[in-house]
Amino acid sequence: MVDRGRQRKYYGNSFIHGLLIAMIFVSISHANSSLKMENNAMVCSEFLECQKCAKHAFCSWSLDLQKCLITPSNLGNLTVNIEGHCPRFTVPKKSVLRDELFSYTVVVSNDMNDFVTFLKDRKITCHLEEEKLPGYVLNDEIKCNTKRLAAQRDKRFRALMIYHYYITIDDGVILRYNNDSDNYFVYYDHECNNASRDDECVTCTWNEYGYKNYYKRCSAKNRCVGPYEYYAKWHVNNYTGVVAGDVDRDGGVRLECADAEIRSVEPMTAPWLGGTTVRFTVVNHHVMAEGKEVAVTVAGRECSEPKMWRMHDDALLTAVSCTMMPPATTDRRRNHEGPVRLQYTGDPPTVTVTSSLVVGLVDPVIADMSPRCGSAAGGTLLRIGGRFLDAGTTLRVSVGDYATCDPVALYPDLLVCLTGPAAVSGPTAARVNVMFDGQLSKYVGDGSVVFTYAAVPALDAGQSPHGIASGGTAVHLRGRHFSCLRYAMLYVHHGERLHYTSCRLVNDTLAVCRAPKLPYSHVDSASSLKYGLRVQDPEYREMDLPPPRDPHGYRLHPDPVLVDFVTDGHAVTINGRDLDHGYRSQDDLTVRFRGSGGACDVTSTDRRRIVCVPANPAAADLDTVPGVIVTIGDTFAYVVKRKPDGRSRGRNGGPPENVVTGVKVVCLIAIAIACVAVYRTKAKNRVGATAAAAAAYNNPATTARAAVGYRNN
Repeated sequence: MVDRGRQRKYYGNSFIHGLLIAMIFVSISHANSSLKMENNAMVCSEFLECQKCAKHAFCSWSLDLQKCLITPSNLGNLTVNIEGHCPRFTVPKKSVLRDELFSYTVVVSNDMNDFVTFLKDRKITCHLEEEKLPGYVLNDEIKCNTKRLAAQRDKRFRALMIYHYYITIDDGVILRYNNDSDNYFVYYDHECNNASRDDECVTCTWNEYGYKNYYKRCSAKNRCVGPYEYYAKWHVNNYTGVVAGDVDRDGGVRLECADAEIRSVEPMTAPWLGGTTVRFTVVNHHVMAEGKEVAVTVAGRECSEPKMWRMHDDALLTAVSCTMMPPATTDRRRNHEGPVRLQYTGDPPTVTVTSSLVVGLVDPVIADMSPRCGSAAGGTLLRIGGRFLDAGTTLRVSVGDYATCDPVALYPDLLVCLTGPAAVSGPTAARVNVMFDGQLSKYVGDGSVVFTYAAVPALDAGQSPHGIASGGTAVHLRGRHFSCLRYAMLYVHHGERLHYTSCRLVNDTLAVCRAPKLPYSHVDSASSLKYGLRVQDPEYREMDLPPPRDPHGYRLHPDPVLVDFVTDGHAVTINGRDLDHGYRSQDDLTVRFRGSGGACDVTSTDRRRIVCVPANPAAADLDTVPGVIVTIGDTFAYVVKRKPDGRSRGRNGGPPENVVTGVKVVCLIAIAIACVAVYRTKAKNRVGATAAAAAAYNNPATTARAAVGYRNN
């Protein structure tokens, strides 16, 4: 019987376990959701302007709070989550003359959420430096009360005064503009042409690390105010200013703006050991460098002796070049990267311009090279493979101390160069060296790979190669200077055609080829065919290598004729004709047993027989072998059958085969003679009987008499 109490307890425990699992799953899901919401909130809070905020689907801009928040489930009238619905703010007047009444005005446009209506019921306060001025809303404009500004100069920067202006809502919410430059205006102490006010000037506004920054610098060529420089920064959350004395202590001013930026850096990689000439262009460098000392670093490494010149095609651009110094003894980093930095020092503040592009300091690797041979006359295209081969600006490739190799193509993983003539006699091997920017030296394969200046290849005299008509047998050709060849082919002139087969270049003095398949006639047995090697050198040039002083040429032999085989219990003897001509038995001849596939090792060959013994005598029963397969070279193969009663014939197994054959022939001849004699005798008797019958028919008496007499008998 089933224990009901235990069963109820089991189901109760299962329910509790399932409930716990569900609670854990819900808790994890809630935690993940909370973490995701927290991450989204952190991302949204970084945006300080409506358009940047509303670009993100999960962020919305609160007009009343002037903050970027996670998009709520119910959007209010003062919440914007579409970029095109953001209101636009512009300041039409950003400058003021001495003793002029000035009213700071902000124009609001694209007001799709009635933000101006909302502002009309709010307290508007205008902040001019440390002073607060009342503000109000008129139509689509936010206006501040007028103020007359007296002449002021900032003695620290020797510049005309630049004022910071902003508006708050209800004394706490800062109105965030589309453009941070609208928070600033310039005070001039004299009349100045609007068109030339910013000539030869750099103006930058940017946010960084929780601060909003403003920098302006003009050169002496500015006809409105002359040379001056101004920098200030404020906390981005509440617009409180930062003490000017803290600027240089924190590393100076790090500019981030299009008016002063580094462009077109090259090269993008450089050898870590230094010596590279780095070139780049800078916008408004002539303005920034006026009266300043200039220092350059590349990936944290000093770049010495900077040279500058103005670009002819763009008056704002200045080209700069400098040479990277070797690393300090404490800095042995082989692979790292960093930007190009220009630092302008002199009167405070120190200003730094940093490139968005980075230069990688690398340790080039040269792995391999092809070809590894070439002519001493030069002209060989070397293909050198590796990594970071395009590092730096200059390359010098040399083959030992004998010649240089001029680069013709360069990629990160491939260097192609053309060898020059070398003063060498005979084959000479040398290491290939690549020098990067005159400092870093590398060998191909760390010196294990060498380039060989090769001599002209040639065949040796008096070799007399040969082959069978079916071809495919090994033809060994000796010579010299083969190792640098790209490939070789054996050619044989037969009839009106040249027949080609492939060769394997074994070493510098040996090529193993395959005999070509040629038609055979008895005339060929006494002929000498012309032959040679067609080869391709390292420069892809083809040439023919005929043998010198070879009166015999290439000898063509007929295919072997295999008749049958016999065994004596220990060895197999294969009978036939021409069994030892046109091939090398040690290279080309193999014998296997049909059926089992076992090998039969050849012990001897002559013109009429091949003798072999089983490679595994214990596994081979020669009395039951139905046939053997004889293979010569790559193309000739033949199945040889056992000779009838081949096991009983031999030295002590009865009369020799030729005796048996002779007896059979004699018997056949005797039978034929007997048959002919019998046939002739019968034919003679038949002719006599026919003549007697004819005579009796012509003499009746005789016929009757004979008939009567016959009856008497």
